[in-house]
Amino acid sequence: MALAYVLGHSVAEIADITGSPVTTVKARMHRARYKLREALDMPGQLKRV
Repeated sequence: MALAYVLGHSVAEIADITGSPVTTVKARMHRARYKLREALDMPGQLKRV
């Protein structure tokens, strides 16, 4: 997620950098956003990600 949100790379650029297919990058970004959202929705509780 850092490549996209911190450094501003597109999905296609991330795919080139990591050597992964674009669809894999999209799936991993989706999964990472879901896990982050889930972790942030648990106020007062620690949750292992």
